Amino acid sequence: MNYRIRFYLRYHTFYGQNLYLTGTLPEKTYPMKWLNDDWWYAEINVPPNTIQSFSYQYFLQERAETTYDGIVHHYNHLDAQQELVFIDSWMDASDPRRTWISAPFTRVFFQRPQNSLQLNNTTHIFKVQAPLLPVHQTVCIMGSDLPTGYWNTEQPLLMHYDSNGWFAAAINLNGRMSPLAYKYGIYDTATQQFIRYEEGANRILNTIATTNRQTIMHDGYLRVPITEWKGAGVSVPVFSLRSDEGFGTGEFADLPLFARWVSQRNLQLIQLLPVNDTIQTHSWLDSYPYAAISSFALHPMYIRLQDVGKLPDNHLLEKQFNRLRKWLNEKEEVDYETVVSYKLAYLRALHELENEKLQTPAYWDWFDVNEHWLLPYAVFCALRNRYQTAKWKEWPEYQRYDATIIYNLLTADKELGAEVNFYFYVQFHLHLQLKKAVEEVHKQGIALKGDIPIGVARWSADTWKNPEAFNLDMQAGAPPDLFAKDGQNWGFPTYNWEVMLQDDLTWWKQRLQHMSVYFDAFRLDHVLGFFRIWQIPETAIHGILGYFHPAIPISKEEILQRNIAFEEDRFCMPYITDRILEEAFGNYAGIIRDELMEPLTDGRYRLVKYSTQKDVVASTLPDAIKSVLLNLLTDVLFIKVKHQHKNQYHPRYQLSSTNSFTALDLQTQQQLKNLYNDYFYNRQESIWQKSASTKLPLIRSATNMLISGEDLGVVPNCLPGVMKSQGLLSMMVERMPKTSNTVFSDISQASYLTVLTPSTHDMSTLRGWWEEEKYITSKYYNEVLEKTDEAPEILTAALMQEIIDRHTEAPAILRIFQLQDLLAASGSYTLQEPEKERINIPANPNHYWRYRMPVDITRL
Repeated sequence: MNYRIRFYLRYHTFYGQNLYLTGTLPEKTYPMKWLNDDWWYAEINVPPNTIQSFSYQYFLQERAETTYDGIVHHYNHLDAQQELVFIDSWMDASDPRRTWISAPFTRVFFQRPQNSLQLNNTTHIFKVQAPLLPVHQTVCIMGSDLPTGYWNTEQPLLMHYDSNGWFAAAINLNGRMSPLAYKYGIYDTATQQFIRYEEGANRILNTIATTNRQTIMHDGYLRVPITEWKGAGVSVPVFSLRSDEGFGTGEFADLPLFARWVSQRNLQLIQLLPVNDTIQTHSWLDSYPYAAISSFALHPMYIRLQDVGKLPDNHLLEKQFNRLRKWLNEKEEVDYETVVSYKLAYLRALHELENEKLQTPAYWDWFDVNEHWLLPYAVFCALRNRYQTAKWKEWPEYQRYDATIIYNLLTADKELGAEVNFYFYVQFHLHLQLKKAVEEVHKQGIALKGDIPIGVARWSADTWKNPEAFNLDMQAGAPPDLFAKDGQNWGFPTYNWEVMLQDDLTWWKQRLQHMSVYFDAFRLDHVLGFFRIWQIPETAIHGILGYFHPAIPISKEEILQRNIAFEEDRFCMPYITDRILEEAFGNYAGIIRDELMEPLTDGRYRLVKYSTQKDVVASTLPDAIKSVLLNLLTDVLFIKVKHQHKNQYHPRYQLSSTNSFTALDLQTQQQLKNLYNDYFYNRQESIWQKSASTKLPLIRSATNMLISGEDLGVVPNCLPGVMKSQGLLSMMVERMPKTSNTVFSDISQASYLTVLTPSTHDMSTLRGWWEEEKYITSKYYNEVLEKTDEAPEILTAALMQEIIDRHTEAPAILRIFQLQDLLAASGSYTLQEPEKERINIPANPNHYWRYRMPVDITRL
C-alpha cells in the first residue's frame, strides 16, 4: 500500500498567485490546490520502501517571480505510518525571526540540548519556533482537551527541542474532542514555573485522531514580544593569527585561543577569509585565498604539525623544526613559500611512517561522506605534482576526469596511488583539527563565519572534474570603481549556470553543506554574481573590457534605429590616431606605428602584431610600452560578442571617457549616452532579478547557516528587494555609500538585516584611510563626527573608539570590525606604518596576502 501524504498550507493568496511544493519527494514539484482564502492543499502517494525520509519546502509563483518559504521541513519516520498530514504555516524568509533560528543562534548563542521524540502511539506532533528564548526556559503546550488536563498551567506539557530547531511535542489524541483549542506558553525549567501564555487568539486543531495517521503541526513562531538581538564580531584571516605554537602563520588550532580574547571583548563572532587549498604554483602567488583549487579541501598551511605527529629526533626535518619555527614566528609577515613547503615535506615524512594508523572507522566514515570531492582533489594534486603544472589542459594525459579511468589508474600506478593517499591523510587531519577548534570556539559562546568565494581557480579540481559547469573561455571580475580604475580581473572562469541549474545546483549545495560542518554563518562573496557577473574575454587583461552576463545585448539594427552611423570596425576596434600615438609615445611614436601597426583609410591605425591585451603581456616589449598598449586596446565603444553565429554588442563601461567617443559628433555622442544608460540602468533589471531569484533560494535552503551577501559596488536596482525576500543580510560600509551624490552611508538608518563594517579586507584600515584621503576624512571628522576643530593628521585611539561606538549603537543586527582596527582602538599593538596592516589591494591582481597580527594572541 502506498503512503498517502497530505500537505495543508495556511497562506492568503491573491488572483494570479499559485503555490507549489518542492523537495526530495519523488517528483521535483507538485502544484497545490486552492481550498479557500486561507488554505492550499496538495496530496501525493509514495510507494513503500522508496524513501525513508524527505525534506520539503513551499514556493509562491506570481508571473515570472518566485518566492520561497523561509523554512525547509524535514521528516525522518516515513516507514512508521500509512498516512501523514502536514499542517503548515508560511514563514517568510525576510522575517527577522527567521534569522534568529539560523545556525549561530541555535548552535551557539542559544544552544540547548536536543531530544528525540517518542513517536509510539502518537497521533499528533505539535511544533513551534521560539527564537531567542533563554536556555533556562522552554516552550510548553496547554489546551482544552490535552492528556495533561484542561488548560493546566501547573503541569503543562513541556516540549522537546529537536535536531531541526523546533520545540516539539508528540501527543496521542485518540478519543479526544475535536476541534481542540490550544496555546503555547513559556515555562522556566530552573524555577519549574509557568511564565506566560503566548499572545493572540487560541490556536485550533480540526484534524481528529484516527488509526494509522499522524498529523504534524508546524505552527510557525511563538507569539511573544521579542527584543531584537544585536551582536558584533571581528574579521581576521587565519593566516594573520600569531602564536608561539604556530609555524610562521596562523593555524586552525589558534582559533580557540583567539576566541577567548574575542569573548573577553564581548564580541560574539569571528569572521574568517576562505580557508580552502589554493596551491597551484607552489609559490607566493598561491597566497590569494579566493582562488581555490578545490571548493572543499582545506589548505595545508593551516595544519598544526605537532598535533598530527612527531618525526624521530634524528630526522633532518625534525632537527630543523624548532629553529625554523622560531625564525618564521619572528617574521613580521607570512613567508608563504617556506611555511607551505616545510609543512608539506614534514607531513610527507609523517605519512610514510604512520599511514597504517589512518585506517580507522572514523577515517572511513569521513571518507565515505567526502569521497565525491576528495578523490578528484587528491588525484588532481598528484597529477599537478607529476606534470609540474596545475593547468590540466596541458597534461599529456587525463585531461578529462573519468572516474572509471582514475580508479584503474590508481590500482595500476602504485606511486600515484601513494601520492593520492597522502592528500587523503592531510585532509583528514585538517578536518580533525578544524572540527576540534570549532567545538572549542563554540564552548566559549563564539560563532564562526566563513567566506564563500564567488569563483574557483581556473586550473582546479572543480573545473577538471566538471568543465561543462564553467565558461573556461571567460574570466570573472568587476567594472572600474574608485579602487581599480581599469576594473578588476580575478581570472576565475565564470559559471555556466544553465548547466548547473539542470541538477538544482547540486555542486553548490554540496559545497555549502560541507562548509556547514565547520561554520555557523558565511559571507557570500560578490553576491552580485548571482544576479549578473562581469564577464571578461580570456584574451583581455583589464576588467574594463568586460560586460555583464546575463544581459540583453544590443544588435546592429537597434544601434542604427537610434540614428547612429554604426560601423563595426570604427566602434569595436581600438581608436588609434597619429595624435594619440604622439601623446602616448612622444618621439617614439613613429617607431611604434611602423613596427606594430597598419594604417586604415580614415586616418586610424590597427594594432597588428599584438591585437589583444593577452598578446601584449606575453610579448618581450619593455614594460613601459606594454602599459601604454594595454590602455590603447581599451579605447573602444562596444565589446563585440559572437552568439549563435551572430554578432552582438555590449557598450564598454565608461565609454564616454574614451578618445573614440570624443572624436564623434555631438548628436552621435548623445545617442550613445542614451543607449548606454538604457543598457546599464533599465533594460537588464528584470533578467537580473529572475537570475538571482532562481539561484539564491536553492543556495539558502541548502543549510541553516546565516548568510550575508557582499553587495558592495555598482548594484542593480532589484538587488535590495531580492536580498530582503531571501533573508540575506546586506552589507554597509560607512565610507562606501550605495547611493550616488553621497560621501558616507548613514549607518544610523541601516536596516536591521544589515552587517555594518568600517573597513573590509579589500580596503585600507581606518588608520590607513585617515592618512591617505585627507579631504574625505576631514569631511568625515567635521560632518559625521560633528567636530568643530581641524581633523588630526593621525587617527587617534580615542577617535577610533568613537567610530567603533557609532557602529555599535546603529540598529543593524551585526557589525564586523577588522582586527587591525580593534587593536588600534586599544591604543597599542599596531604596526608603525598603516599600509603594512592592509590585507589586500584589489587593483593589484598579484598582491601577496601575508599580514600578521603584530603580537602573540596570548599577549593581547
